[in-house]
Amino acid sequence: MNAWPFPRIGSELVATAVIICAVVLANIAISAALRSRTWLSRETKLRGSVFWRNFSLLLALLALLFVWRAELRAAALSLAALSVALVLAGKELLTSIIGYVHRTTTGSFRFGDVIDINGVKGEVIDQTLLSTTMLEMNEEHQFTGRLVQFPNSFFVLHPVRNFSSLGEYQLGILTVPLPTGADVERARTMLEKVAREVCAEYVAPTGRALRELEGEQFVVMPSAEPRVTVRLPDAGKIVLALRYPCRSDQRTRTEQDILVRYLTASAEASGSEPRTGTQA
Repeated sequence: MNAWPFPRIGSELVATAVIICAVVLANIAISAALRSRTWLSRETKLRGSVFWRNFSLLLALLALLFVWRAELRAAALSLAALSVALVLAGKELLTSIIGYVHRTTTGSFRFGDVIDINGVKGEVIDQTLLSTTMLEMNEEHQFTGRLVQFPNSFFVLHPVRNFSSLGEYQLGILTVPLPTGADVERARTMLEKVAREVCAEYVAPTGRALRELEGEQFVVMPSAEPRVTVRLPDAGKIVLALRYPCRSDQRTRTEQDILVRYLTASAEASGSEPRTGTQA
């Protein structure tokens, strides 16, 4: 009668330890190599680090499955009663992996891009086979200091909005409500004039980015020039909607410059002092 197979289990444990050590050392070496490449951009280093980490983890998983194949086969036979739970768990796992493949093959965003998915907005900083991590942003495009992690199955179940598709430049939307009885045409002209002054240096580069995206996607993109439209969200309410070009990392500053200049110009036109507490 054979004793408990310690030698066989021992060899598998040794093989497991070797695989884990090899993966850890390989990732440390790759991270060190990427950090030493000072000429590479932050986004390139992020992409390289995440790719090699996920690739090494996938190789390690396959190697561990091969090493423990006999034990896994025996365990699978003994876990037949839990097949329903395993199917449900496997479905979520498979959906997340499909979401990772979908994001990778479609190129819907890159590391460092600002995206919005399922009501969550932020800058993408990390992604594994199963989840994605973002630095959360609020509606004013400012970081909140919180990390948000969600399963990659979101990419299959929810649409993704990419705010960085134009690269360093983008188009922002600013809404300004008007008081009852205001001169709509004068306010519209004033807001558009102020926006043209503030955004003058961003019009040309944003226009080039729009034309490049237009050629890649075979769609007609809007003009980069600041434009103001009049909206009626509710009866008796008038809102001016300004579309303006700006740098992706200076959207809040550009918006604040436009608002301050617009409020100052409005106060001067009406012959009163601007109210510093006014919010648009």
